[in-house]
Amino acid sequence: MNELFASFVSPEKVMSGKFRVHPVIGDEMEPTLRGGRDFVLTAPVTAYEGEGIYLVDIGLGIELFRVTNTLGPAGELILSRENEHYPAHRLPRGQFSDAVVGIVVADIRTRDSRFLKS
Repeated sequence: MNELFASFVSPEKVMSGKFRVHPVIGDEMEPTLRGGRDFVLTAPVTAYEGEGIYLVDIGLGIELFRVTNTLGPAGELILSRENEHYPAHRLPRGQFSDAVVGIVVADIRTRDSRFLKS
């Protein structure tokens, strides 16, 4: 019966020095993540760890991308956005490993931004 319920994650695991909170900036990941309102909890990685949303430094700053494997002989990865108005990029795994900063492990959706203002 326990398989029906999500496993419990202790607050100590989430609040460890391993994870970082990163703001979502812009509309590239909408509607999944809302720019200027939502945040992501990230864990550091140095290579592709499977499909997911990653923080990648593509030279213009650190940005969020959904990363998928092409399964082709070249082993390229597709870096895309949730918003269809932004083009996808193909990147060899080696270049991705040089540019990746972290992988998103949790979304933080803002419910009442009044309490986040200083």
